[in-house]
Amino acid sequence: MQRPVNFFRFALMRRIKQQPKGEDIPYFSDLVSFYKHVNGRPPLHKDFDIREIDPEVLKGYDYVAKPFRHSFYCIALFLQGDITLNTGFWKTRLKKPALYFKTPCQVVSWTKPERWLKEYFIVFTENFMLNYKALADIIFELPFFKLEKAIPFELEPDEVELLTDLYNQILKEYRSDNTDKFDLIASYTQTLLIHIRRMYNKYAKIDKSLTAHIHQHDQSLVEEFRVLIRKNILSGNMENSNRTVKYFASQLTTHPNHLNAVVKRLTKKTAIAFIHEQLVHEAKSLLNQTELSIKEIAFSLGFNEPSHFNHFFKKQMHTTPVLYRKEKQVSFSNNSL
Repeated sequence: MQRPVNFFRFALMRRIKQQPKGEDIPYFSDLVSFYKHVNGRPPLHKDFDIREIDPEVLKGYDYVAKPFRHSFYCIALFLQGDITLNTGFWKTRLKKPALYFKTPCQVVSWTKPERWLKEYFIVFTENFMLNYKALADIIFELPFFKLEKAIPFELEPDEVELLTDLYNQILKEYRSDNTDKFDLIASYTQTLLIHIRRMYNKYAKIDKSLTAHIHQHDQSLVEEFRVLIRKNILSGNMENSNRTVKYFASQLTTHPNHLNAVVKRLTKKTAIAFIHEQLVHEAKSLLNQTELSIKEIAFSLGFNEPSHFNHFFKKQMHTTPVLYRKEKQVSFSNNSL
């Protein structure tokens, strides 16, 4: 069996130090601007592209990329060459056939290949994915599209052959004039991902250290999420626009789908339910331990109107803030007798 990438030897499992400030890192939300950035030819479709990279194609590319962020999903089949990739907080040098992935919100960069590069890659936006429910469902479930797991693993010869055939099928359809070609491309891409999932799961079982690191990272993310919610509550920064999973995911530099999946896996709650739980906990503390009015509590928790706070609290607790406070006061009095 081909030996999997030793992640502790080839990958630097730490945040890249001295990164440029967030505002200094270019962000690409569409494929056209991305290809313009690397001096590549424009894609045939604004939300999906597949390419076969070889020495001839590379003549038109600026194949040195400084750190940038993107909003795409990318599945790359590396066949030959020698290149160093920085993806998220992983730094890896590829020399042998391998699969690697890029996910939305990651910081990505790469160096000039040490020798001629040959690879295939598929890149598509969330808009493309959401047009095909079956494809979206499998992407949200797959482990290698979780931000911290988007790391490369080496392939055996039979796996390279299988994946190369699938990429060529997608490439052939992409170049065709069929009006319904993207329906078939979405189906082919789903098939590709199912095969990759089988390969990924096999390598994850071999490298136990990878599984342990992933679990540790998930736990850290949930704790960072909880602390960030508390900080926002205590600083009065919980206005309506800041009570969303999207807002907290952006603060944690991760994707909302990934944050929700990790929180649900470890807490059995959705990310939005986790936010609401922390907000209710603070509301109950203020109702129990202070003499602040309902209006004052509502404003301190970021609600523009007391009625909005009342509606939120009643939905979560099945009682109003006023009744909750009275019930607690009565309960305390009875226990004091």
